[in-house]
Amino acid sequence: MSLIRTELAAGILTITLDEPARRNPLSADMRAEISAVLSPLPAEVRAVVFTGADSVFSAGGDLASMPPESPEASDERMAAVADFIRLVAGLPVVTVAAVEKAAAGASVGLACACDVIVAGRSAQFLLPFTRLGIVPDGGLLALLPARVGLARARRLMIAGDPVRAEDGAAYGLVDHLVEDGAALSTAAEVAARLAARAPGSVRAIKQALSVGAPSLDEAFAAEAAGQRALFFTADFREGKAAFFDKRSPEFTGE
Repeated sequence: MSLIRTELAAGILTITLDEPARRNPLSADMRAEISAVLSPLPAEVRAVVFTGADSVFSAGGDLASMPPESPEASDERMAAVADFIRLVAGLPVVTVAAVEKAAAGASVGLACACDVIVAGRSAQFLLPFTRLGIVPDGGLLALLPARVGLARARRLMIAGDPVRAEDGAAYGLVDHLVEDGAALSTAAEVAARLAARAPGSVRAIKQALSVGAPSLDEAFAAEAAGQRALFFTADFREGKAAFFDKRSPEFTGE
């Protein structure tokens, strides 16, 4: 039985974490299923939306499977988690997380690996690591500071208290705060809007920022490489023509 559901419509791939009886834990099997869908990414996909069944994003790592059998098994487990988060963070298309009720543990890392986080007003982001006696994972040691700043991320992860969506919006963790039940529909609207942007531009921006904010010299190098590749594409010709014609461009990725 599959642990996810997928739907592809108008270039938007929606991936639903679908083990509601256990609040959609981000288990090894579920991560493997998601990875199989995303690698390789189908050519027609222009944006990916992550959501959870029964209006719950995810309970995070599968606590029932912890601890691993040995330190070596721990290393293998964490390498697999790292590969999964790298895959999501490195997708060359727009990614959006639609969070309702709760995102916990490593699933907060999944959300933070996305370009946009949409959350229902009653949603909470749970960082229980210091309450369990383990270290934050799912890339959170890098991804959370990138969103909310180093000092705040450190305080949140040490305290381990639930972060309400409204506070998350004030901190920069949540990009769109919506009424409960509207996270997925809003995420789909955001994904559709951003998917209409030039694919080459989106890919270049994400690649340049994939390891954090570049230095000024690194930024100049990324800009030069990007323009060299994109100035001579059909999409740039279309974007320029649409600008002067005062119409919306229709990009093809060519």
